[in-house]
Amino acid sequence: MIKKKAGLEIIDIKPRGYCKGVVQALRIVKQTRDENPEAEISILGKIVHNRYITEALNYYRIKTIDIPGLTREELLDYVDYGILILSAHGTGKKIVEMAEAKGLTVIDAVCNDVVSTHGIIDQAFTQGKQVVFIGKHNHPETEAVLQNYPLANLITQESDVNSLNLDSDQDILITNQTTLSIIEIQNIIRTILIKYPHAEVNNEICGATRVRQEAIINQTSLDALVVVGDPNSNNTAMLAQIGLENNIKYVVRIESIEDLVLDDFKAGWRVGITSGASTPTYLTDMVSHYLKNVDLEKPYEKPIIDLSKII
Repeated sequence: MIKKKAGLEIIDIKPRGYCKGVVQALRIVKQTRDENPEAEISILGKIVHNRYITEALNYYRIKTIDIPGLTREELLDYVDYGILILSAHGTGKKIVEMAEAKGLTVIDAVCNDVVSTHGIIDQAFTQGKQVVFIGKHNHPETEAVLQNYPLANLITQESDVNSLNLDSDQDILITNQTTLSIIEIQNIIRTILIKYPHAEVNNEICGATRVRQEAIINQTSLDALVVVGDPNSNNTAMLAQIGLENNIKYVVRIESIEDLVLDDFKAGWRVGITSGASTPTYLTDMVSHYLKNVDLEKPYEKPIIDLSKII
């Protein structure tokens, strides 16, 4: 008698993976190398939040200047010449001015959605409005907004609204970081509007973030969710959070197949697989293929990641 394989039912959740901003940023980086084959090229901070992309860029002789705990301004001290590429998350104007003063050639790979957010905030201040910005502490997108607009009031969680002290007789604009949870931000905005009911809301969660989160919400019968992405990627974290809020009982974040642990999976489970907007398709497909073919009782060896296939 042939024993049936103890396997899983795998649901490839779409869309997932690269958003247009990441595609654009990587295109700019590769194009810069193609057009400047011998130049010293540095990226200020990670071009996008994915370690494997950073490692793959070494193939193109492109340095990523990223030291935990240091600001973009402090990181700039480590670049003395050549071409400087700014990350997709946006960069403060002061940093650009400092880089140009050092004689660096500056190329901006900022996401168009982030540019749009800055434009909205700029217009609001020009019109004399007070600005409330919902974002994450120490995230480069939020850091860039606060550097360019130091008068913006940062809200990182619902409880922060209690400390807001705005002029109720003056116009107020509420906007946000582009990669937040669509569920979490609704609660924060609702709380702000209770306190300042006349405030104008401009929800800037980007389309890619929104549809990826909605795709998880629409999955109503998963036993488990695997989210592939960098530990420092906020949009990846939000996908996992949405899964938990959608009552999926087992949600796990992994950076790649190397982190995949099968012990907690049970045969017959329906397992959804998604990935953050800066996660290479190659890494997600590797996880999906493995889980579709593995026997939980006799798992085969995991494949080795080939960095040349990352970007």
